[in-house]
Amino acid sequence: MNINTVTAPDELCSSTSRAWKDRVAQSIADQMEASIDLSNTRFIDSSGLGVLLSLNKALRARGGVLKLFNPSAAVSQLIELTRLHRVFDIIHA
Repeated sequence: MNINTVTAPDELCSSTSRAWKDRVAQSIADQMEASIDLSNTRFIDSSGLGVLLSLNKALRARGGVLKLFNPSAAVSQLIELTRLHRVFDIIHA
């Protein structure tokens, strides 16, 4: 199985999330498993979280899985604060 890894931008927010989501959705359209590298992402807002949730939902709808790799401390804190650590498969490597 081919796993597609996509690197998230430094800021995943309202100004970047829509275009980034479109690119990622195309690149994982035929994948059953994809991973998002969040190691360089220093800021994420509700739009960014929405994009991650949307991508996760699309993969799960076809029996796939989305993994989040190495979220920065700030991103990890927000994911835990919003309890999304219960939704996403998060890998700290």
